[in-house]
Amino acid sequence: MASGLAEKIPSWLERLLLPRLSSLEGELRAFRGEVTGEFKAVHARIDSLEKETSSLRGEMNTRILSLERELVSLRNEINTRFDALESKVSLVEDVTRLKMEVKALADKVAAIAGS
Repeated sequence: MASGLAEKIPSWLERLLLPRLSSLEGELRAFRGEVTGEFKAVHARIDSLEKETSSLRGEMNTRILSLERELVSLRNEINTRFDALESKVSLVEDVTRLKMEVKALADKVAAIAGS
């Protein structure tokens, strides 16, 4: 009797649970499909962002190189102007020294003429 009961319980459980298990299996497959679709969408968005980031990186590198060139050009221009100013300062110093020498000579000439 026990073996007959054991055989009947699994078939009873099978009839009761099999439709629900099949339903759950279908829901799981549908969920997997949805998740797979979402993952594909996320991957596509990530790929798009990577391309955009790469493009922006290239654009920024180009701008940085352009700014570096401009800075070098400005530095060279400033150096040229400083060199020109240095020569003018040197010229002003020479003129000032000459004026002082001329004044000293004029004072000596005046002293000699006054004696």
